[in-house]
Amino acid sequence: MTSTISHAELLAMGHSPHDITALCDSGELTRLRHSMYSAERLDDELTRHRTLIRATTRLVDPTSVVSHTSAAVLHGLPVQRSSLDRVTMTRLTPGHGDKSPQLLVRNTRIIEAEIGEVDDVRVTGLARTVCDVARTEPLGWGISAADAALAAGISRSELGAALAMHPRLHGLRRARRVLRFADARSESPAESISRINMSIAGLPTPELQTELFDADGEFVARADFFWRDYGVVGEVDGAIKYGALLRPGQKPEQAIMNEKRREGGIRGLGLWLVRWDWEVANSPQELKRIVGRALELGARQNAKNLPDPAGFPKVGRSA
Repeated sequence: MTSTISHAELLAMGHSPHDITALCDSGELTRLRHSMYSAERLDDELTRHRTLIRATTRLVDPTSVVSHTSAAVLHGLPVQRSSLDRVTMTRLTPGHGDKSPQLLVRNTRIIEAEIGEVDDVRVTGLARTVCDVARTEPLGWGISAADAALAAGISRSELGAALAMHPRLHGLRRARRVLRFADARSESPAESISRINMSIAGLPTPELQTELFDADGEFVARADFFWRDYGVVGEVDGAIKYGALLRPGQKPEQAIMNEKRREGGIRGLGLWLVRWDWEVANSPQELKRIVGRALELGARQNAKNLPDPAGFPKVGRSA
């Protein structure tokens, strides 16, 4: 985790207040919050938030622990970027919560057994963190965090036990819904949020991460979503650019061509392919319109004898 330095430490090193201002203006220092700085550029939002956590924990009562979205960042869980302007902590001692532009301190029941360390920072454990995010963040982001935690190896029973530990916490009903819906096979927040919004829209439940093969048994693609009875493959792009698909030494145009060949391979199986972006993923109404239309067209093209799947290409079971 990126180190931090205080205003007092900079003065002790011989820098004047004018020097400190000049260093910030030149980019040699990054101001994190009042009297706290980093000597590194923090262009990435997650890196900046981790560094802000480090700076904040140097200033607050040590009986408070990093929690909620901030803990999710330290655990490597997906988070809503709009939640990264302030650090969230939970107070272990009696008292009221506190809120400022860069710090939110919650007064929520917690015990020492629910606390661990990440990069020498005291933080709520993974199970408690998922439960807190599921209770307090929008439904889709709670599911994104739970999906990622399950994929990382935590068990559903561990999450359930964490929920049951404090039965009077606010938001438990929503957190239980998150736990029921969570699935380790979702590989991104865009997929997780698409899943819950498709459910809200009343669309048929898709298979996840289904492997598709051609008539010769050659692997063609792994589908984000597959509606077997309709012959439809769904793909959500989220914020992914073709650059994210690049292998070492590969040019962007090669990645684009590979993706186009992949799409052609899916369509060559006689399947209907529907794609949507992050904006659509966040809208049950738009998902219903776009995916619903694809299911209708796919059924006409591939599934005249519904629900008999015999005419479909070979597919593997969901991973």
